Amino acid sequence: MRIDPEGKKIVFVFLIIALFCAMTKGTVGYIFAGVFVFLALFSLYFFRDPKRQAPEDEGTIVSPADGVVATVGEATLEKHGTCHRIGIFMNIFDVHVNRSPIAATVEALDYREGSFKHAGTEEAFENNEQMIIDLAGDDLSMRVVQIAGMVARRVVCRLEVGQRLSRAERIGLIRFGSRLEVFIPKDKAFINVTKGDRVVCGESVIARRT
Repeated sequence: MRIDPEGKKIVFVFLIIALFCAMTKGTVGYIFAGVFVFLALFSLYFFRDPKRQAPEDEGTIVSPADGVVATVGEATLEKHGTCHRIGIFMNIFDVHVNRSPIAATVEALDYREGSFKHAGTEEAFENNEQMIIDLAGDDLSMRVVQIAGMVARRVVCRLEVGQRLSRAERIGLIRFGSRLEVFIPKDKAFINVTKGDRVVCGESVIARRT
């Protein structure tokens, strides 16, 4: 199982602390060592990055995240017009690596600082730390927004403007509970999910091109 580089750093730190605690000896030292070993193992689980295979149908738009569809609605963006809006909430047990929903070029990146409300709320979408990613495909432009949650509070985006992405290619991750928002122009696609659906990053079809 591949582990995201962010996770490797955290696991290393936890194991070093566990070793230090064990070296102090005594019951308290061993207890704390056990706690940090547990945290290291949980981090390995959290930062797992399993292989994903996008559907062969190029007309599909795949989920950029694992999780539960929390929002299905509409929104109007200055850049993209009237859009379908799909919000996906990731809890701490979901894979947190994010992937591109379409084959596209990274048109723009806009990082915004913010608060760290619970990622499952509408307030998080409006106010939390986030990275806005505008993607330009051959016949479809859309927006993906990474939104940080309450814990660890870090959006990791590994993209550069002008970078070409294949469908389901990794774009980054969000640490420890977070949310992804997808905006697709209404005249370019129809939605394939409903609120409450569980989706798999890079594989589940959230919309189809018209």
